[in-house]
Amino acid sequence: MKSSPLLAAAAALLLFAPGAPAQPRGSERSTMTQIVNGTTLTLDFARPVARGRENLFGGVIHWGETWTPGANWATTLEVDRPILVEGHRVEPGKYSVWLQPREDGFWTFLLNGQWRLYHDSPFPADDVVLTFPVFPEQGAHMEALNWYVEAISSRTATLRMHWGPTFVELDIETEPYTWDPLPAAERASYLGSYAFDTNDPTTGGPMRLTVTVLEEDGRIVGRWGRGAIALVPAGPAEFMIGFLRNGDLFDVADEMTLRILVENGVSTGAEFLWEGEVFGIGEKVGR
Repeated sequence: MKSSPLLAAAAALLLFAPGAPAQPRGSERSTMTQIVNGTTLTLDFARPVARGRENLFGGVIHWGETWTPGANWATTLEVDRPILVEGHRVEPGKYSVWLQPREDGFWTFLLNGQWRLYHDSPFPADDVVLTFPVFPEQGAHMEALNWYVEAISSRTATLRMHWGPTFVELDIETEPYTWDPLPAAERASYLGSYAFDTNDPTTGGPMRLTVTVLEEDGRIVGRWGRGAIALVPAGPAEFMIGFLRNGDLFDVADEMTLRILVENGVSTGAEFLWEGEVFGIGEKVGR
């Protein structure tokens, strides 16, 4: 069969073009990432568009169908720490996300351990890691399907899937942070009070304080002024500064560390570091 000169010319242009621009897709791919209490949640999904179709659920998406809430490749959820989804534990990892809509009553939410799946692939039922009922609600019209996070608090958030007037909400809860305990002999070598007279690395103003290092439930904690801090291990005899509220670790300043100087199993002094550089030397003033 003879090839068309026009087609051949077009093919040559494509082969030698410096770079073709991105082309529109009917359901464009999107990624949504949020960090809640140090836990990163990432949703990767395609956004089908209503385009005048009013009967999205029960029409475009059949009742009882096992559907990935998106299009093309399956929607995925990835988390880097354990979370609770509607009270159900989800381990760190990447999962494909599915819904089974029903005309009446609850829908079913599913997470599957196989995540590289096409939307119309046979559903691998043996790899379901989590399933529970959810209840659809009605609200404002959302032309393109979207996943988004709202109502974020210190440890919780609400994850919502919304298409047309219909949305499904999922309550997300993250685990409280803690820090690693240390062996008794190592803990004992760090205990003491250390007096610093230096300058604040962020403001340049004077920074005079005494840090007292204590042990509590096998972990190292510190006190300066009236506040308690967590000393979160960052390396041999070096600790990141963690801030506590009601006993929970809610903020770790990894740019600032406390290094305790130890000789023959006994502390002799301490250093404050900012981004790896020493900015204050503390004299040991008490056990």
